[in-house]
Amino acid sequence: MNEKHNALTEFLHLTEKIHHQAKAVHSKMEDNDNERLEAIQSLFDKRQQIIEQMESFLQQANFGWTGEDRLVIEQLKEIEQSLQPLMNNLHKSFLSQMNRITQTKQVSTKYMGAYQNMATEGSFIDKRK
Repeated sequence: MNEKHNALTEFLHLTEKIHHQAKAVHSKMEDNDNERLEAIQSLFDKRQQIIEQMESFLQQANFGWTGEDRLVIEQLKEIEQSLQPLMNNLHKSFLSQMNRITQTKQVSTKYMGAYQNMATEGSFIDKRK
């Protein structure tokens, strides 16, 4: 059962790291370093692995949380409550940046098509009177 406590403690440690990194992320996605965002993604990946490991503990017949485990779980709940709004804001910022990129691509393709069919030879006839 010590392995269960180690996994739970590691989960808490990773959650604290994610919280710390998420606080440092700017709301304007352009101002963030790719390394910082990739570090957060890496922490989430590691955390997901621990979740899968803990799910195997939950399926054991004689499973139960100790008092020490419950204290760690309470700490996790507190961190998660403050982490959730940070992650929601990060998600909204990312979506707005993706929307801006999509709009820019759409506008640039509309203008690109307008100039491709221009004739390079011929004459211009002025129809003004």
